[in-house]
Amino acid sequence: MRGSCIPRQALTLLGLLVLWGLNSVHAAPLRVVTLSNDSTEAVLALGLTPVGATRSLNGQPWYRHIASRMQGVRVVGLENAPNLELIASLQPDLILGSRQQAARLLPTLSRIAPTVLVRDSRTGWQQNFLTYSRALGQEAAGRQHLARLQQRIACLRQALQQQPLRRVSVLRFNPGQVRVYQLDSFSGELFAALGLSRPASQNQPGYGINHFSRERIAELDADLLFYFTYGARRQQSTLQYREAFMSDPAWQQLEVVRRGRVISLDDVIWNTANGVLAVAEALDQIPQLFSLPLTQGADCAAGM
Repeated sequence: MRGSCIPRQALTLLGLLVLWGLNSVHAAPLRVVTLSNDSTEAVLALGLTPVGATRSLNGQPWYRHIASRMQGVRVVGLENAPNLELIASLQPDLILGSRQQAARLLPTLSRIAPTVLVRDSRTGWQQNFLTYSRALGQEAAGRQHLARLQQRIACLRQALQQQPLRRVSVLRFNPGQVRVYQLDSFSGELFAALGLSRPASQNQPGYGINHFSRERIAELDADLLFYFTYGARRQQSTLQYREAFMSDPAWQQLEVVRRGRVISLDDVIWNTANGVLAVAEALDQIPQLFSLPLTQGADCAAGM
């Protein structure tokens, strides 16, 4: 291993399970493999490029918002099925990812290179980013990047306080079911940080409610209703289910539907990517989604 090293250890940071591999960690890793999109986005946000990364879910092979930064990066399988032989051949200094997908592979991964896994890439995006930043030897830069995002969030939060439409409902259409999102989801954390309120069943700790039944449609009413649509191989069946759900009389009777305040959001940016670059993309959309005056939107733009 090149350069100075940090002894292997097991740490719990900010409530996230962080697992170090059996080798030493290079003080400033030069060859990083990422096993989750949020870890890929963390590396890119810090001005680095991974040598290998798992394919973006539904990507070709990468999500559009990161594709231009991923030139020359080797695809090392899927998030739930990384190619261990290919990862080893890249001779990484560090492997980053999520325990949610990769915990079972930790013994093998840690024999290849030091491995740092956050507990769950779907929630706690700020804490996850700081964990990745530390592992990369870039904590100061990570905190600076996070501070810029927090400044934008604070600016938008203040602007949104002057808007009448502040209660938002969030759901996703999957093949044969609807999932409603709660406070610990990526979108839930972001909307909470922006000072927006939620319907009672969504204003709860937790990731979300799967198989949300039509009998509960009345619970979805809000000032604005945002929805995502699953977009992988079974997209046609998802669209058919969405059409049937939206044709239900109970849906049609929702005040938010009658007022035409139902808005489709990009499933990747708002639900699947979970990284800091997706946060920036989502924040870019807030002024238009909430009809903020152009001057307020500009005041809270990236690079403020």
